[in-house]
This record gives sequence, C-alpha cells and structure tokens, in this order.
Amino acid sequence: MNGIKPKLLISINTLQSGGAERVVSLLLEHLQDDFEIHLALYTNIIDYTIPASVKMLDLKQPLQENKLLRFLKMPRQSYKVYRYCKKNQIKISVAFLYRPCYINALMKSIWGYTGKVIMCERTHQTTMQQSHSAIYRMFSKFMVMFSYKRADLVLANSYAMQTDLVENFKIRTPVKVIYNPVDLAFIRNHINETPDFVFEKDTFYFISVGGFRKEKNHLLLLQAFFILKHLPCKLLIVGGGVLEDELKQKVHDFGMSNKVIFCGWENNPFKYVSRSHCFVLSSDVEGFPNVLIEALACGRAVISTDCSSGPRELLAPNTDLHHKAITNYEIGEYGILTPVNDVTALAGAMKKMYEDHALRTSYEQKAKGRAQQFDVDEIKQYFHVAFTAL
Repeated sequence: MNGIKPKLLISINTLQSGGAERVVSLLLEHLQDDFEIHLALYTNIIDYTIPASVKMLDLKQPLQENKLLRFLKMPRQSYKVYRYCKKNQIKISVAFLYRPCYINALMKSIWGYTGKVIMCERTHQTTMQQSHSAIYRMFSKFMVMFSYKRADLVLANSYAMQTDLVENFKIRTPVKVIYNPVDLAFIRNHINETPDFVFEKDTFYFISVGGFRKEKNHLLLLQAFFILKHLPCKLLIVGGGVLEDELKQKVHDFGMSNKVIFCGWENNPFKYVSRSHCFVLSSDVEGFPNVLIEALACGRAVISTDCSSGPRELLAPNTDLHHKAITNYEIGEYGILTPVNDVTALAGAMKKMYEDHALRTSYEQKAKGRAQQFDVDEIKQYFHVAFTAL
C-alpha cells in the first residue's frame, strides 16, 4: 500500500465500561500501526485509554433517550457519519452494537455510501429479544434484518450467534466468527496491584465482574449466595450501573451486608479476581463474555450460566453447542455451567466449587492455557484480514 495506511472508521455507542467497549479499545490500540483509525461515538463517554493517533467524531447524542425519538434522529446521524467519511475519504466503516449498525445501514441505503460496511454483532439477538413485548420484537427483528442485509460482512463473536443470525434472521450477508480478544499482557502487568479491599485468610471468596444491567441477572447471584451465606465465604461484586441501588437494597434485605462487598467499577478488576477463589457469571444472555476469559487469565476457576451465547463454547468446547444445561449444573472441561435463572443449580455449583478442592485446582491449572487462545496478539490478525479482505 506504498506506506499509506487504509482509513478505518469504528463506531460504537460509548467507550463506557463493557465487553464490546473493551474490545474496541483493544482494536484501537493494536491496529493503529496498520490503519488510520477514526472513532465515532454516539455519546462521548470514555472509560478506556484512546491512542493519541485516533481521530474522533462525536455525534453528541444522549445515552438514554425516548426510543422513538432516537429512531427518528438516526437518518440525520447517519448523514453526519456519511459526510465525515466522505470528507476524510474513509472506505471502511465498522459498527459495534445496534445503534451504530442502524446508522451505518442508513448511511449506505439513504446517502449512498460506497465504502465497505462491516457490522459486529455482540449479543444473541433471539434470546435478548425474548424479554421484550411482541411489537418490540417484531420491530427489532426487522431492524436487524434491514441493517445486516446492507452490510458487506457481519462479524459474530460466537458460533451460536452466527447460527442465530443465519437461521432465525435469514441473514444472507457473509457472517464470520471472530472471538473477543483479551489483553493478557495488561492482565499480567496489573494483576499484582494492591486492591482496596483486604482479603481474609480463612474466607472463601466468590467474585463477579460486570455492569449492573437486567440481562446480567445479579439478583440470581445474590439469591444463590444467600443459600450459602452460612459458610465462611464472601461475595465480591465489581461493577456499576443503573441497578446498583436496587442490588444494594437486596443485599440489605437478605441480611448479607457483611458478606457481600461492592467494589465499584474498576479498570483493573484483575487485582480482585486473582485473589478470589471462584468467578461467577449469572447472565441471562451474552455474546461472548470477556469476563470469563479474563477470569481464566487470572488462573481462577469459573462458574457460568449456560446462556446464549459463548459460555458453552468457552468452557465446554467439545460438547454439542446446541445443548443446554437444563435441570442441574454441568461439569465442563474448563468450568461449571448452570441452567439460566436457576437459583438452586447455581447455589449447588458454587457449593461444589467451595467443597471440591481437587476440581477447583484442576480448573486453575488449565485456566491460563485456555485464556491464551484469546490473546489480542492472536485474535487481532483475524480482524485485520476481515477489515482489508473485502
């Protein structure tokens, strides 16, 4: 390319804490030598470090807004992105999450953008839509199909997600799978930092990391831990979000204020995870949960709900990916899987991990080797190929 870097626009809602946001922050850092990167944010909230070379487009939109008003404003937002791409001669536009995907679809269908559009799906759409009204599901399905038909390539971060898009949304655009990258070097460099919390020697620590959103189902985790609260164990919760006050009130109502510790949002949760005994993910739906890979990178045993999608591919990769844990927890190759929203099964899995030292040690010994397969230095080459091969 005669020393001239191809220009690349990456669009996402924000760079607030979250899995997709962390992936974008890694791509900004690790692809900057190969691309001239531009970043479009729907709302200018940034929790991650952005390389100085990255150029910014701020759409200046509120993060929380009436859904109808947000939809009606999208054609204008797509025109802003189109004008920015035209002015800066950007021929590759990559969208993460549904708002940027819709905007990119409109940019191509209304304004005639002639560059390549790549859309990155980060959740299992069918499962995510089940919790909404029938009208919302119909509209959301239409928008997913409308958007992805206008993409040149769709990137999913799990094979279950790829199957969902092809079978349930009839996506005919090529759908390729690239797993989420994790920055193992960052984890290694920060894992030994001193946490603000003092770990007690004779206490078993469960830990969970994630935003306080409905689909993360922290209430399930608290209910399961309530069953175990008589044991010499504590639960650390690292994260933040709109449900924080509600979750803290539940902890108070359950009489567990001395057993459950809220650590707040942390750019370095690894200093807590590495000192705990077992990581627990209680989500109803995921895409491909970075936090599980990060927990494995910290050498921890993990428990996860067998939600769509990602946990089974990560923790029990040699099983039928269409199979689900339904009635009890399942001992996977790299961690324990439990049925979604099953308090008894999750509590049983947590008790198993607490009591079975041999099982926990076996998981710890395999954890870092499994995480190595998702290191950003391994995964970034697949994004590079996807962004340039069209």
